Amino acid sequence: MSDTRRPTRILVAEDDPALRRLIDMLLTNQGHEVLTVCDGADALEAVGGWDPDALIVDVMMPRLSGLSVCRELRAQPRFATVPIILLTARVFDEDIQEVMELGGIDFMNKPFNPRQLMAVLERVTARPVPEGSPAPVGASPVGPCAPSVDRSVRP
Repeated sequence: MSDTRRPTRILVAEDDPALRRLIDMLLTNQGHEVLTVCDGADALEAVGGWDPDALIVDVMMPRLSGLSVCRELRAQPRFATVPIILLTARVFDEDIQEVMELGGIDFMNKPFNPRQLMAVLERVTARPVPEGSPAPVGASPVGPCAPSVDRSVRP
């Protein structure tokens, strides 16, 4: 019997265009469906119409920080248990600790090892992609960063 589950949907909120593209490529190549945004406000807008299985969120972003995104999502029953991976170059401090206590939030320092990110993502989603499954077409980005993201169809 084959596994017919849909690909794991990951929302990536990262203001650095190069890192955003790197994470997008890494996840897409592993068979995930990826939606990228460039700040916290766009992340909250995106989840209004797209249900992610997990989020990868930079802590320090313009308009709305990753910490605020975590707080706002955890306040909504729909997102109370959706796993979130925080990425930051910032030192682990009281603000980050407070947000992590909301539950279901992992923390990774930048720079990070891509294999480690994938291992954490697989652990928190507990939905490994079946071997040989085709990579899905990535979702379109939203918000003002959209022009800087490659929207090409991925094989």
